[in-house]
Amino acid sequence: MATPHFAADQDHVDGGRRSILGNFRSVFIGRLFSSLSMWLALMLLAKLSDPMTVGIYALAQALCIPIGEVAKMGLREIHSSSTSGPYLFGNYLALRLVAAGVALVLMVASGILQSNSAVVIWVVVLYALTRCMELVSDMVHGLFQAHERMNYIGRSLCLLGPLSLLFLSAGYWATGSLVVAVFGQFLAQLLVLAFYDVPMGRRCAKLRSLETVRPIWDRGALQGLALQALPLAFATVLVMIAVYLPRLVVESALGLSALGLFAALTALSMSPNRVVNSMGIAVSVRLAHYHAAGNRAGFVGLLGRFVLGVAAFGTLAVAIAAAFGDVILGLVYTTEFAAQGNLFVWLIGAATLRCIADVLKFGMVASRRFWWLAAQYAVVALVAVLTSFTLIPRLALTGAGIAMCLIFASHLIVVTLGLLYNLPRTRQSDAVV
Repeated sequence: MATPHFAADQDHVDGGRRSILGNFRSVFIGRLFSSLSMWLALMLLAKLSDPMTVGIYALAQALCIPIGEVAKMGLREIHSSSTSGPYLFGNYLALRLVAAGVALVLMVASGILQSNSAVVIWVVVLYALTRCMELVSDMVHGLFQAHERMNYIGRSLCLLGPLSLLFLSAGYWATGSLVVAVFGQFLAQLLVLAFYDVPMGRRCAKLRSLETVRPIWDRGALQGLALQALPLAFATVLVMIAVYLPRLVVESALGLSALGLFAALTALSMSPNRVVNSMGIAVSVRLAHYHAAGNRAGFVGLLGRFVLGVAAFGTLAVAIAAAFGDVILGLVYTTEFAAQGNLFVWLIGAATLRCIADVLKFGMVASRRFWWLAAQYAVVALVAVLTSFTLIPRLALTGAGIAMCLIFASHLIVVTLGLLYNLPRTRQSDAVV
């Protein structure tokens, strides 16, 4: 028999949807904790070590994060935007586990091919294991999202962020070893997955008789779901080229120390993107319902308010970076990083363009025109290749900043055009909830 607390949760989920504001607040707080923890981790690593050590950590991220993002295959977005369908959550989880296994092999292989340094290889291996645990947690968060239980996602992130920061910083402070520090991150991810995400996933699954947090190994379902996810997986490959190719070109052309500088500034400037994704997560289910119902007014109104808010904050951030960027970098990192104030302004501008484009991307996901996303990102990836290999060798880190701006400007243009073409076809006068 369900406990009173669980019964309250069940009534809350089945009896009515949580408000967008409530969902956004839950995920926003979790993402804020997560983002702050990431900033503090890089800040402490930069203060306790040197740009070379930060560069090794950034190299592990540049090798593992793109592979991990592709391994997600857009399954969380497909699950949350599906108002009805033949697949159960166990099918999604099974496919995610297969993808995580393949991703782990590719991450480790990329580390071995990239460097013959034992330290670099161990850091890559441990970071790869951390990303694979995150892949499983992300899929369970998709179950929370489908139930519009964003408070569960928020609590998970509030646990993971500080715990990961604590283990990373304590490990490096106590031993001076980046390998030990990254192992701490892996341990934090594993603990949150085992003791929070999975138990809360089971609670959500009990609300529907056919749902389970165990993988369902149905070959036909896995093949059908993989085919449906293929466009988003392909689109993610192209996105990762756009986001991480500049880092790899910086490392190749300018060295690990330059990569450490670039990665630290990029992490700080791009961190608001996590908040924007919180907005998208909070409204994605509602957008999918608006699009399926042909409610153009509700769809456009909801997206429009987010775009205007993000654009306003982004413009303010660019102005602050132009006026006080060197001071901010000196406080957050060290004097070596403070000398890159010009690069910081370019990166804040790129982050603003990226955040606006990502808001619009959730509208495209709600339309379920996934091949449109892949086609759009092909343009963005092409711009990334051209600008990275042209500007970075000639203009060094400033060229990397300009390249990032051009990349995300193209991203914004193509996603806007795609969204305009795929707006809900039927006009309705439904009020925005």
